[in-house]
Amino acid sequence: MALFGPCEQRTLTARAVYAFIYTVLILGSVTMIYPFLLMLGASITSDTDFDDWQVIPAYLRGDTALFRKWMSDRYGADFNTARRIHRLNVTSFRFLEQIPDYNVHDPKVARRVDDWLECVRALPDDWVKAYFIDDRRTRPTNRRYARWLIQRYRDDIQSFNRRYETSYTNFTEVAPFEYDLTHKSRRATAPLRQLYLEFRRTLPAHDLMPVLATDGFLNWVERHIGSVQELNALLGTRYESMSDVLFPSERPDDPRWQKLWDRYVRERFPLLFVQVTGNWDRQWRQFLAERHPSVWQKGGEDLQNLTYPATMPQDDRFFADWVLFTDTVVPPEAKRLVTVEGLWRDWLRRKYGTLAAVNSAHGTRWTRWEEVYPPRAETDVLTFSRNRDEIRREFLTRNYRLVMDYILFHGRALWNTFVLVVMTVLGHLTVQPLAAYGLSRFNLPYAHKILLALLATMAFPAEVAMIPNFLLIKELGLLNTYWALVLPGLASGMGIFLLKGYFDSLPREMYEAAMLDGASELRMFWNITIPLSMPILAVIALGSFTAAYGSFMWAFLICQKPEMWTMMVFLWQLGRESYPWVWMASLVIAAVPTLLVFIFAQKIILRGIIVPTMK
Repeated sequence: MALFGPCEQRTLTARAVYAFIYTVLILGSVTMIYPFLLMLGASITSDTDFDDWQVIPAYLRGDTALFRKWMSDRYGADFNTARRIHRLNVTSFRFLEQIPDYNVHDPKVARRVDDWLECVRALPDDWVKAYFIDDRRTRPTNRRYARWLIQRYRDDIQSFNRRYETSYTNFTEVAPFEYDLTHKSRRATAPLRQLYLEFRRTLPAHDLMPVLATDGFLNWVERHIGSVQELNALLGTRYESMSDVLFPSERPDDPRWQKLWDRYVRERFPLLFVQVTGNWDRQWRQFLAERHPSVWQKGGEDLQNLTYPATMPQDDRFFADWVLFTDTVVPPEAKRLVTVEGLWRDWLRRKYGTLAAVNSAHGTRWTRWEEVYPPRAETDVLTFSRNRDEIRREFLTRNYRLVMDYILFHGRALWNTFVLVVMTVLGHLTVQPLAAYGLSRFNLPYAHKILLALLATMAFPAEVAMIPNFLLIKELGLLNTYWALVLPGLASGMGIFLLKGYFDSLPREMYEAAMLDGASELRMFWNITIPLSMPILAVIALGSFTAAYGSFMWAFLICQKPEMWTMMVFLWQLGRESYPWVWMASLVIAAVPTLLVFIFAQKIILRGIIVPTMK
């Protein structure tokens, strides 16, 4: 019934009432849509901009915000290195106000960067790490490695486990085999390390991070010496910041520098990159004889045949002795350090010959070879400039690809969810209409008691019934089966109550006419009741779908085997193992099926919400 008659609708009062109603409806719709849009915007963010809570993240509108995100992604937890490379005065990338300008569009700067990337590609494996790695396996290198393994082993994780004696459940669990070098680190030769190195060689050079000796030295200085002012006081230098300090690959001539250099090489510099010059065989044999007299006594192995290894031995027999001998006996002037900085200078010498030729090609003003330093800052900015669109697409789709990979490659989440939803909806559309039809068609004297019992089930939370339902399913031996997921929820007191009330409103004359024509109860149910009840059945089906699709606790409780987990259980696990922005993406993906079902059946559902008056 209309609020106003045809004549009254033209009055100012009627128009004001209608305007008020539409305004309230519009505001109500905004309050529903805006939170979803915020969740949608948060689902395409990362740690740099998640707290901004914007419908359209800033990196989609400007390059500076995109550069902040990319740099945070590139260096991860190693912000101190990036801060020194780019001479930043901020405590986090999120406070970076502009993209550094290194004139990267100058052809000479571009050539300098390209030469550096070519040199990086030629560096030994132990001098290089990969960018874009994190412990929770969300960044590009982690995902690329998982997909590379899937393709290599044809998605057969069992074959991979047998080959490497592991117990992974899927390839996304296999982490990149990177490690931080320490003073006593040995070259990793594990099979998984060799497999990862094979993959890493497929990465572009700008995704590789050379391990510079200067970075390790400055980290050590900040921990053991202090600030740049304290370093200047120790060395008698005038460095303005730590970014100006270069670690000398050769032992310096300055006595103050020598003392600091000797201490660092003895305490922290990786011995894996130390080459000892000169003949130290006699001292080495004497050291072993004094340290292990019972092993090298008369009648034992011939000690005279032993020679001192110039580089770190990889076997356990002499490793500990070699480390101690090199640190305590070999003098600092006999140690030659192999560093990335030195390899870069050697590479330039081979290509250009003279320092003047290098300056001419690179647009630099080096006066000594010891000053030549890799152009890492320029490489960062030029790489970003060259791959800006690809980087933006990566951030836009990363979280969603991660969620989809997690769902697709973990157990049978999609299939289990599909079976659960289909069986639940079909069960509800079978059991509940039949029960409601019986209560509506037949004048049972105890029908009101049945309805009261059905409604009484709504007085208790679903969690209360979980324990008895679990014990019943366990006694029936149905744990970890589809029946365990479906059977306890086949009947719904609320659904039967609603259907009975709707069936009671159907015209009795139609059933009487059908009975005169000889129709059975089953035929009247199928040909009369069901067609007339499509709106309410659509509402029941939607409720069944959302209840089954969104059920988490019961599926988690009744199925302990991961291969029987539904999608919601896996998304819950993903939320625990990953980041909030990834969880936001999982919520958006989880909402899509329900939205599609509603859109597909919206006409029928709306007819069920606004039940037409039968005439």
